[in-house]
Amino acid sequence: MKILLLFWGLWFLNFSSRTILSPLMPIFEREMGFTYTLAGSVFLYLSVGYTCSLVAAGWIVPRIGFKKAIALGFFVLIAALAGLVLAKSYMYLVLAAFFVGLGGGIYLPCALPLLTSAIPPEKWGKSIAFHETAASFSILATPLLVAAALTVTEWPSLILALSALCLVMILAFILLLPEPAQKGKEKFSFSRMLRRRDFWIMAALWAFAAAGGLGLYNLIPLFLVSEKGLPLDTANTVFGFSRVGGLVLIFLSGVLMDKFGVKKILLASLLVSGFAMAGLAVAENFSFLVAMLVLQATSIPVFFPAGLVAISRLTEFSDRSAFTGATLAVGVIFGAGLAPTLLGFIADTRDFQTGIFSQGVLTVLSCLLLPLLRKIQQ
Repeated sequence: MKILLLFWGLWFLNFSSRTILSPLMPIFEREMGFTYTLAGSVFLYLSVGYTCSLVAAGWIVPRIGFKKAIALGFFVLIAALAGLVLAKSYMYLVLAAFFVGLGGGIYLPCALPLLTSAIPPEKWGKSIAFHETAASFSILATPLLVAAALTVTEWPSLILALSALCLVMILAFILLLPEPAQKGKEKFSFSRMLRRRDFWIMAALWAFAAAGGLGLYNLIPLFLVSEKGLPLDTANTVFGFSRVGGLVLIFLSGVLMDKFGVKKILLASLLVSGFAMAGLAVAENFSFLVAMLVLQATSIPVFFPAGLVAISRLTEFSDRSAFTGATLAVGVIFGAGLAPTLLGFIADTRDFQTGIFSQGVLTVLSCLLLPLLRKIQQ
């Protein structure tokens, strides 16, 4: 349990280093004077860095081991967060965002094999679900903490505080967790992943989930402030509280996977999220807008623990890190990188509603891929 809590803390801080950019984006947009398209492209650069790191993890891990790879990623992340404070223009902002992504991507392909090797397979669902509550809690807490903190301090202080917490946590990780023995040292083979149908299905599903999760999350504050006319503090407060249901459902997802199966949880998450995005786009009054925001934010987070369990059951230990890294790399670059950039472009040329509605329809259609995924052992 202590090891699981340590990994929870690492994942929370790792995820928060990316989610903190979203509630701060209206400030960056105002101070640096860039368009919605450029605001969305900040997350593309972050996703490119994250994707490069995911792919590189398959090359780094066999050479230095899981523990040193996670530590290396965090030190890059800490330096990038410190550099973000110095960003005074769009170019410096996207450069810092790229290195935030580069430092953050190594963690999950290393953490998943470590967790699944230390925990019996029958407990993977509950353990991975608990680990994933760190990401959901970050999505919930970050906009609320930012909204509260900006009343007493400036945004650079928040970034520096996050950087300091990352340093403390990774030092504790280095000191407390011994380097585990690796059961396999095969190098990452992207060509081998390309020949697996399961890989492409999981990557495509992850892309749509990431687009509806972090991709949409990154631009919701701009949508609420600029298109719906909400004050920044109100938007961040509503935005933050809309994440509560997702955190609760994550806690229950391990039990739900045991009861209904992984595939049904993946289907329900994507289907409900897609319809909720479409509803969010056409919402005409505040109450319905909040209801759709809550429904979408509650349904999509459960995809990720279910997806990680699916990956674990589709792979052997020796290729689990490579499969995870490759799946997330394809999913993140399209879902969390290109999707918000495209949404920003559509918002500049038309409006946010058109882009969000289209994304919702495509997410619903992505459910047609699930029957093509081979049977996942329960």
